[in-house]
Amino acid sequence: MFYSGTDYAVVKDPNFVGWDNYRVVLTDPAFWTAMGKTFYVLAVCIVVELVLGMAIAMLFNREFKGQNIVRGLCLLPLLVAPLAMALIWNYILHANLGIFNQILTWIGLNKVDFFAPDTALFTIMFITIWQWTPFSIFVILAGLKSLPRDAFEAAKIDGSSGWNTFRRLTLPMLTPLILIIVLLRTMWLIRLFDPIYTTKGAVGTETLDWMVYRNTFLFFDVGRGSAMAIISLFITMIITAIMFRVLMKAMGVIK
Repeated sequence: MFYSGTDYAVVKDPNFVGWDNYRVVLTDPAFWTAMGKTFYVLAVCIVVELVLGMAIAMLFNREFKGQNIVRGLCLLPLLVAPLAMALIWNYILHANLGIFNQILTWIGLNKVDFFAPDTALFTIMFITIWQWTPFSIFVILAGLKSLPRDAFEAAKIDGSSGWNTFRRLTLPMLTPLILIIVLLRTMWLIRLFDPIYTTKGAVGTETLDWMVYRNTFLFFDVGRGSAMAIISLFITMIITAIMFRVLMKAMGVIK
């Protein structure tokens, strides 16, 4: 907060400039572009993770052979540090040396540059979804295991279809857990950084956290970078406060 009110640029002592950094940041089109991309990534990742998480969790909720092995394998992406996982995918999808493009070459297809300006952001979203979908899976699976069986048995006796049972019983009961997933993933995705760092900020991937890093540690404009970080903090606090209130209402804690 101190540096956000100064013109500190590492090579010189900081001078107090008041709200100038905030004014410059808030009137910078690049900042709002980065903000838009951040919320685009946030929305896409959360929706896909929830849909996949719900579908896979419902499959895992059934008894089948080797279920413990499959669940253990599904948990593996969460056990790897995000930066290490991003580096692994960076090597796999490398335009020239990546194994994925080597396979495409072997079967007679053209190589794909997954980190080109028009595809880099989608690649980063894929990496993020791949690593964090297991989080949604196991939270929802825990919720499915805790649901009362009596209500579902009654619905089955009444002849309710699988879709109606899911829509009228399963989904409402899981709403608090879904909101918890959305709340946590929102906070984490606003700070999405690791997969973008491994691409060194490929064109088209300038999200809010990367912009903070670039201004502070690449351009050494600590004052402006700090102002962006504080703005990001307040945006996160506002969003999570609203979502937390919605969660408390869903749980019946407040009206």
